[in-house]
Amino acid sequence: MERAPLVSVIVPIYNIAGRLPACLESLRAQTLTDFECILVDDGSTDESGAICDEFAASFPAARVVHKPNGGLSSARNAGLDVARGRYVAFLDADDELAPRTLECAAATKAENPEALIWWEFTRDPELYARACADQPQWELTRRSLQQSTANYTMVFIFVTGKLLEGDFIARQGLRFNEELGRPGFPGEDLDFMNRYIAARWAETDFPVVHIKTPLYYYFVNPNSLSHVAVANPDAPDPPEAGYCARLQKEYAALFEAQPDLLGGDLGLAGSSVQHYLRCLAFGIWSARELGEPLARRDWNDEMLRRMLRFCKANRIFVPYYIPFRLGNAAFIRRFYGWDRSYSIWYYRFKLLFRLLLRGWREPGSFKK
Repeated sequence: MERAPLVSVIVPIYNIAGRLPACLESLRAQTLTDFECILVDDGSTDESGAICDEFAASFPAARVVHKPNGGLSSARNAGLDVARGRYVAFLDADDELAPRTLECAAATKAENPEALIWWEFTRDPELYARACADQPQWELTRRSLQQSTANYTMVFIFVTGKLLEGDFIARQGLRFNEELGRPGFPGEDLDFMNRYIAARWAETDFPVVHIKTPLYYYFVNPNSLSHVAVANPDAPDPPEAGYCARLQKEYAALFEAQPDLLGGDLGLAGSSVQHYLRCLAFGIWSARELGEPLARRDWNDEMLRRMLRFCKANRIFVPYYIPFRLGNAAFIRRFYGWDRSYSIWYYRFKLLFRLLLRGWREPGSFKK
């Protein structure tokens, strides 16, 4: 029987012929040789499928799965169905991995088998070029320390940029929710990562290896489900039209698919609330920046009230709890503006809120 590879890299592909060769060549350039790449052509109507076949013919580690179009979750699941690696990494077809990515991730996992392994990303091609030439640097930290930083989205929401345990995913039968990951229904990453983390770690404050070198080049593609176009690669996300309504729709689908999202692990549930409130604040800020009409009833809905009740009942501290309890859109916008610009006023008000909610705990502090 053929020996299974150490790592399976799953690449979902749909109509991305222009960027796909760069992605595939970044896999060919990996210094780790003990891996396979599974290219899932999700019913592309351009040359993407042919590019995959041509690449696989010249690179034995590559396998191609051609399937009818089913969306991002369906494509990733098709990759998981045939993956043989002990570990799994996901790569979007318009992105790239630095040459030492898999080697560094596998080495740090071997040294820290109980840790979640993740690596930094960049949108800056010059910074990525330097990262490709550098020796990756990493640190061992914990979930609670990563959760309270700007790294939250990359560590605990996105499935890209990390090394997951493929054998564990197989034993648990974990798959992406195929009702999510379609246009108008994002949120598949958050749903999958919530279930993966809850199943994998009994201890909420588990170890995390943070590879500080930006090994993932995140290409800005305005047509991608997961990417947002920005003019400045390192600038905060620009305002988005209709964001509040899309966010509410996304979380309504999440709650329908996962009714116990706010049950069980208080750390994971608190993290979901923390993410939602900050995103909702972004939506309120966006509406003002774009001159969109946004009445209070458009964002102060039952979902928000449910999350605020959850925080109060469980004494979970998230920075946006008090701004939303006050219900003042102008203050929410200002607080978010301070947050995105790393203003000292954000940290001053956050400290004030902690004093007002003395005894409340941040999501990362909860242990089973």
